[in-house]
Amino acid sequence: MARRTVLIYNPRAGRWRTARLVRALQEALEQGGLHAEARATEGAGHATSLARQAAEEGVENLIAFGGDGTLREAAAGLLGSETSLGMIPGGTANVLPLSLGLPTHPLEAARRLARSKVFEMDVGLCGEEAFLMLASGGLDARVLRRIRPGLKRLLGRGAFVATTLRQWWTYPYPEIDLIADGRPLRGTFLAVCNVPHYGGRWRIAPQASYTDRQLELVLFRGRGRGATLGFARDLVRGRHLRRGDVDLLRVEEVEIRGPQDLALQVDGDALPPVALPATVRLAPERLRVLIPQ
Repeated sequence: MARRTVLIYNPRAGRWRTARLVRALQEALEQGGLHAEARATEGAGHATSLARQAAEEGVENLIAFGGDGTLREAAAGLLGSETSLGMIPGGTANVLPLSLGLPTHPLEAARRLARSKVFEMDVGLCGEEAFLMLASGGLDARVLRRIRPGLKRLLGRGAFVATTLRQWWTYPYPEIDLIADGRPLRGTFLAVCNVPHYGGRWRIAPQASYTDRQLELVLFRGRGRGATLGFARDLVRGRHLRRGDVDLLRVEEVEIRGPQDLALQVDGDALPPVALPATVRLAPERLRVLIPQ
């Protein structure tokens, strides 16, 4: 008997925008025994509502097709439920599917999801916002806050490059105050990671695991454009943890205390301005996820 499944998708995500592809995904899932009813998201936060509705209906599996933001929203709606989350990459970066070892092409991912096992995944919280990959503060979050959605849809990764260059030149690089497991620290960029990857194939926290009930804090203490450019270059090369201005700590809780206008982001989604302090930690519940065998 086919297992009841809901397929939610962002019709505006990445390169994959056609109803024809959604039907092909449904067929691929059906061939593996997953009868998928398609439901489209209509805007920011709607994937969370659709996922929560599916869980309340007793749906066994929720498959999310879209970018990392859609996957994060779907996970937030399922946290604490018995419904399992499957992921089909359909966005610009697709960092989370990469960290989970999923195929990058949507149809191949759908075919493999039909031969999956259920695993339990740690989920992070930045304040009350759930994240699967990481929460970060600093230049990257400022870029995500300033990027124009129309430019992102038009240029994809090019929009990030253009906005990053502009913000890299004008950003003031304020010092961030934080407390990590009771230890006061300062830096100009922080990333609290649940998975190894960041922004693509770059492994910012190589040992981070979504099953070990811990997070990894990467703290950059350099100041200014030159130091930040050097950090980015070393991150791409996989050498950033050798730098004297970078710390890596395994943590259970990070309290971000200031400055008050600090930009924050989770899984590639800029958070609206929030009053600090904000606490980053793991949710007590875990998420059921479908991982292909």
